[in-house]
Amino acid sequence: MGESVAPPSASPGAIASARPRVELGVLRNGLGSIRNLELLIKSIKVGQKGLFAAVSAVHADCASMIASVQGIARALAELGVEPGCAERLSSTLTSSLDDLEGMLAGAVDAGRLSVAQRLRLERDLARCARELGATIPLVSLIERASWPHPSEHTPLDFVYASSAERPDQKSVTVYKSPELDTSGHAVNVDLEAAKMLVALGVALLLDGKPEAHPQLGFELQPGSALVTTIRLGEPVGTRLAISALRLAAPSMLCAEAAARSLGGRFEYDRGARGVCIYWPLS
Repeated sequence: MGESVAPPSASPGAIASARPRVELGVLRNGLGSIRNLELLIKSIKVGQKGLFAAVSAVHADCASMIASVQGIARALAELGVEPGCAERLSSTLTSSLDDLEGMLAGAVDAGRLSVAQRLRLERDLARCARELGATIPLVSLIERASWPHPSEHTPLDFVYASSAERPDQKSVTVYKSPELDTSGHAVNVDLEAAKMLVALGVALLLDGKPEAHPQLGFELQPGSALVTTIRLGEPVGTRLAISALRLAAPSMLCAEAAARSLGGRFEYDRGARGVCIYWPLS
């Protein structure tokens, strides 16, 4: 799906390099600047001059961030990502950035920050940072899921391992049932995409129930279909640190599209508070 065609003599590396790349560096750097500005606005130690300079700098970055979203949309289309999913991601990012540019433009045009503007910016910057911070990982998920299947299968144990490995990375605790035995089972999917799907399933279950205890399960269905189950239960079993993802408007759409791109299926039963991830048959 969306793979570049290379001549028979081309090496695998040449084929990989010819694939469209989704460049997220500009957005990630911009998100960092937005979060720094949010901290500056909350600080009583930062004077009007320094704060206005920071506001102007982030406002100046908005044009390049908006342009980068257009490049992301093109790359997703070239990768063969489902049009509805790609359009929803790009529109969500563009809407957040347009709002950001508009709110900062008022302060830049005025030449100073009033107390009322400062309070509004403090509120609106936090919202914008949340939206961008929740949507950027979804772009990464969709890109990874669109890659060709790996040449070797990924042990299911790896998918169930902790995904928050850096000390500074936000995580949530998930419990792997002591009866769960995934040894000997493997799936033909990208490991990072698989882990992100699990993390997204956990985020959906914890929405509105942040103190709940997600439990990772596993089922082998007729036809050798492997299914990861995530449900809320008791804090029993092996503790895992799963990457903490925020939910965004396109989260569910992206989870379903990513699973289909991997050759599987993602189901969320809101009433039963359960998630099933059906991995592709080997």
